[in-house]
Amino acid sequence: MSAPLLAADNLHTYYGESHILRGISLTLAAGETVGLMGRNGMGKTTLIRTMLGLVKPRSGRVTIDGADVTGSDPFRIAQRGIAYVPEGRGIFATLRTMENLTIAERPGLDGSRQWTVDRILDLFPRLRERQHNMGHQLSGGEQQMLAIGRALLTNPRVLILDEATEGLAPLIRDEIWRTIRLVRDAGIATLVVDKTVSEVTAVADRVVVLVKGELVFAGTPAALLANQLLMQRTLGV
Repeated sequence: MSAPLLAADNLHTYYGESHILRGISLTLAAGETVGLMGRNGMGKTTLIRTMLGLVKPRSGRVTIDGADVTGSDPFRIAQRGIAYVPEGRGIFATLRTMENLTIAERPGLDGSRQWTVDRILDLFPRLRERQHNMGHQLSGGEQQMLAIGRALLTNPRVLILDEATEGLAPLIRDEIWRTIRLVRDAGIATLVVDKTVSEVTAVADRVVVLVKGELVFAGTPAALLANQLLMQRTLGV
């Protein structure tokens, strides 16, 4: 049996003396879509940042293709085909839309160029219309499209989206979920953080729920939806 593409094994992460992640284990197989859910402050972003090398765990391991990358520099992890769309988007506000895109474009690990600037502009026509605008002149929804487009232009094996549709207008949210489905269907492994239970369960192969830094559920969307008590207690649904 092959190793997971990306995995966390018994991670314990602290901020100072605050114990944030308490023995979290999570796997993401090639081509799999996993929804990561939980209320605010439950450790979802810390888990992502630990897996990406942005935060160092006190104990536990992070592996890519079975190779230990715990504590590696974030750029080394990115070079292994892991792309990240952070909460807050992280676009370059003083660069034009096209500049934000073109600086990210590169072939995948296998040399493929499945995602090009032209394909991103076809995927998000709003960005084509706004290609000469500065990043700070874009709406929140347009910035999210730009952040996703920029991540896809690295031709990744894994796409991680933190708060994929938080604060966006309904029409923009629909467009982002359509894009996530397209990414899934293209065979890119996806880890998506979002609070919209109906959308996450519709797109994910598995769902993981965190409460106060501990994993309290890992299973199929159907199993989560069937457990109304768990959803009420952990997600407020």
